[in-house]
Amino acid sequence: MQPLGLDARTAPMEQTTGVGSSNVPTHFCNVRMDLQGVVQFPVYAGFTSGLDQIGLGLLGQAGFFDRFKLTFDLPQKTYAIEIP
Repeated sequence: MQPLGLDARTAPMEQTTGVGSSNVPTHFCNVRMDLQGVVQFPVYAGFTSGLDQIGLGLLGQAGFFDRFKLTFDLPQKTYAIEIP
């Protein structure tokens, strides 16, 4: 959160479940997503330090996957986002 200028101390927090864990502290903030200048939109995003050690993050179904069609090609290590 800090690299984005967001303060976890002031963000609402809930315990969430996912990525093999339960009761994960997750802080939520209103942010503006920008997909390389092609499309921008507001989303209520959850942030957790649970994935910091591996340097990965996941986008949730509500607010991202429900807006776009995504295709992942794991062998090629690529993805495509279809913007309606």
